[in-house]
Amino acid sequence: MLTQERQSLIENYVNEHELCRVAELCKLTTTSESTIRRDLIQMEEDGRLKRVHGGAQSVKNFARDVSQNVRFSLNHDHKTEIARYAAEHFVKSGDNVFIDAGTTTYEMVNFLANIPNIKIITNGVETALSSLNHGIETILIGGKVKDDTHAAVGLAALKQIKAMNFSACFIGVNGIEKNGNLTTPDPEEAAIKQAEIAQTRRAFILADSSKIGERSFSVFAKAKDVLLITNQLNSSQKAALPVDLKIEEATK
Repeated sequence: MLTQERQSLIENYVNEHELCRVAELCKLTTTSESTIRRDLIQMEEDGRLKRVHGGAQSVKNFARDVSQNVRFSLNHDHKTEIARYAAEHFVKSGDNVFIDAGTTTYEMVNFLANIPNIKIITNGVETALSSLNHGIETILIGGKVKDDTHAAVGLAALKQIKAMNFSACFIGVNGIEKNGNLTTPDPEEAAIKQAEIAQTRRAFILADSSKIGERSFSVFAKAKDVLLITNQLNSSQKAALPVDLKIEEATK
C-alpha cells in the first residue's frame, strides 16, 4: 500500500471513530507499529489529525467528547494508579464524596469500597452502578443523560447539586492549559463541574499526563482553585503545567 493511500485510510478511520489506538491502525492497514507512528507524526504536522498517547484523535470534532467505551480503555494503568492514590490520601471515613462522570474518577470506586461509612454522590451512570455493586451508599444525580459520556446534566442536575455540600469532589478534565484553564468539550458538563467545585470543601482534578497542554471548548475552572492528582511526570510535562497549579504525583 502506498504511503498516500495508507494515510488517507488512516485519516478517514480516525475521523469516523474520533479516537483510536495505534494497534487498530496497524490492523486496518496491515502495517507495523513503527510505520503507523511515522505516519501519525507526519499527519499531525500536516494538520490532518492529532496524536495522543497510544493513538490518534480527530481534529474535525473539537467540541465533541469521545465515546465512553473508548475512553475507559485509554491509559488505564495510569487512571487506576491515580484513582488509588486519590482514594487513599484524600478520602476518610464519614466523607460525602462527589465523583463526576470521568473515566479516571470512575476507577476510584474500587478503592473507596475499603473506606467505611462514606457516601458517593455522582452524575455518572457507570459510577453509580459500580458504587452500588460495592455496597457503598450512593446518590445518583438526575437529569438529561448524555449518550456519549453517560453523564447526567442540565438544570435538574444543577439544582440537586446546589442543594448539597461535599467533603470533597473528584473531577475529570479533558484539557489543562498552561494559562490555567481547565477545560471539557461540553458546556453542560462544564456547568456541572463548576457546581461541584462551588459546593465542596476540597476540589481535586484527576488526570493523566496526556491531558497536559490539551484544550477543549468549555472552561470550567482555573488551576489555582483545585489540586491535580496525576501520574509521575517528566520535566517537560511539569514545565507545561500552570505555575499556580498544586499537584500530587501518584506513587505506585
